[in-house]
Amino acid sequence: MHLPTNHTETLAELSQRIRDIASNVFETLTPSSAEITLAPSDDLFAELKSSQVFLLRAGQVQCQMAAKTIVCCEPGDLLGLPRTLSLPSAVFSATEAITVQPIDRDELINHVCSDESLQKLWSYYLVARLSWYQQALALEIRKEFHPNAGFLYFKQGDTIIHQGDEADLVYTLLEGHAEAVCEGVTVGQINRDEIFGALAVFTGQKRMADVVATSDCTVLTVRKEEFIELVEHQPHICIGLIEEMADKIKGLNSQLRNNR
Repeated sequence: MHLPTNHTETLAELSQRIRDIASNVFETLTPSSAEITLAPSDDLFAELKSSQVFLLRAGQVQCQMAAKTIVCCEPGDLLGLPRTLSLPSAVFSATEAITVQPIDRDELINHVCSDESLQKLWSYYLVARLSWYQQALALEIRKEFHPNAGFLYFKQGDTIIHQGDEADLVYTLLEGHAEAVCEGVTVGQINRDEIFGALAVFTGQKRMADVVATSDCTVLTVRKEEFIELVEHQPHICIGLIEEMADKIKGLNSQLRNNR
């Protein structure tokens, strides 16, 4: 098994170890059910017994939760163990036909309990799978990110951003009010708690307008590199920016119509 993304060498080695242990566990097991081939499906095991696990023999299977692929399964992987115990379980899907070996839960338990060495192998298998998921979870959880922010203060009439300057900061207006002015024409209003100066950071262009304080202002600044990283950690920021930009474009369109 492997992650859809961010799969590391450590995870790859652990995955192979898990498959090797499973192979040793099932080497002497003779299941009562024959191998079966399943057609491509969004829920491979929906019509199969919930008391069965499935050893993947051929094909690729996606393990999904909340409509998101969390693990990709390969031949040698054991699928569906939680569902045999009525525990919350993922949904397994495939875009091509797969071959699996069904194994009844009680057959598996009896087989493992029949020999002390198998009990040790099975314990090792479960611990190795737990370790794999811990490693995978560590990759998926982003570290909490705290950008180094600074505060700037402007008097009424001061220019916060100069047209033509390099875009090296993104601003948030904490107190006051400002206007965006291009070639002497006011093209936008900036209100409290509004982020501004981000467009030039995203596009790599120079500042397209002055931003002038129309009252005393307190501004929070974040360096462009940290702002981009912040957006990667908190993508919802982009949604707010897009909504603000859409409102500004709508306002500019109205301004143009009124000036005709």
